[in-house]
Amino acid sequence: MLKLGKLSVLRLAEATGLSRLLSASAWRRNRLLILGYHGISLYDEHEWSGLYISADTLRRRMDALVKARCNVLPLGEAIQRMQDGSLPDCAVTITFDDGFHDFYRVAFPLIESYGFPVTLYLTTYYVGFNRPVFDPMCSYLLWKGRDKNQLKWPAVFSHPVTLDAAGREFAVDAIKRFAISAKFSAQEKDDLLAELAAHLGLDYQQLCADRVLNLINPEEAKDLISRGADLQYHTHRHRVCRTRDCMVAELQDNRNHLRSYGSTDPLHFCYPYGFDFEEYPNHLRDYGILSATTSRPGLSSPQSHPLLLPRLVDTKSVSDLEFRAWLAGTADLLPRRREEISGVHLEVAPAIEPIQALSISQIDSSTHSFRP
Repeated sequence: MLKLGKLSVLRLAEATGLSRLLSASAWRRNRLLILGYHGISLYDEHEWSGLYISADTLRRRMDALVKARCNVLPLGEAIQRMQDGSLPDCAVTITFDDGFHDFYRVAFPLIESYGFPVTLYLTTYYVGFNRPVFDPMCSYLLWKGRDKNQLKWPAVFSHPVTLDAAGREFAVDAIKRFAISAKFSAQEKDDLLAELAAHLGLDYQQLCADRVLNLINPEEAKDLISRGADLQYHTHRHRVCRTRDCMVAELQDNRNHLRSYGSTDPLHFCYPYGFDFEEYPNHLRDYGILSATTSRPGLSSPQSHPLLLPRLVDTKSVSDLEFRAWLAGTADLLPRRREEISGVHLEVAPAIEPIQALSISQIDSSTHSFRP
């Protein structure tokens, strides 16, 4: 009901010309909309995950930017101009998280064709170990094999698991915990995925050949940089660290890999999973990071904390009307619920740093853990 009410307000604002007036106002000119994306489907990924959108949807978004006469700026320039008060009308910057192969194959060529700059917050471990990322592929395989109805896997489950939505969520969690308890290496996790696919009657090697849920590889990273893509920090192992030493280690590993692909020294950061704990800005500031983006929706202004910048994470649940309202600024004026990080998502990761750090394998499946 709340969303229906908001859509009615946005529809009225657009019909009466209020959104158009707001878009051209000094208020909007003083603000920056940072768009965030995660994945663009190679095949059917947008039907599996809420954070994936189709290529057609991304194309509509880019068309909307053109129609709204948005000024799409590189991230670094946009942050600097926001802080010194020189933003152009309807300023927008485009960012992608993680660095899945679909960014290289689908998203970047499409955005490039519009002449828009784009920043990729790249997590780098799976760039080198270029196989499907374990957590998301585990979820994707179970979704792809859902017509099998039941999964019998005595080595992992004590009883057959029904492959409805709740059963798949249980199975993802159980498989991740199995891999954690066995202290599997990345290669052993990949072998486990192949075994899961075999149980579900799926061709895992074909999915690997198609690069589904793989990250870009080093050569693709170098090519992106040569074509003008901006690669920035997203940690090396997509870890959430609570201590300064752990975070610095992640940033240093991330930086070394980005530089090996030909990137200049990164200066901007995106929080893995959108987790922005209160101690993070100090850690990032000490390391020399100039800006950091969250997953909290909103427009940024000179008054925004540069290491806690809001961002519209654009998903398939965002309607075309809502997207246009965010470009104009209208959507930012409507009230919204603040999403808090649930304690259930934070678990002990003994192999990393007790209580202080967690990796993707320690994130509960309910967090859409399809990121590397």
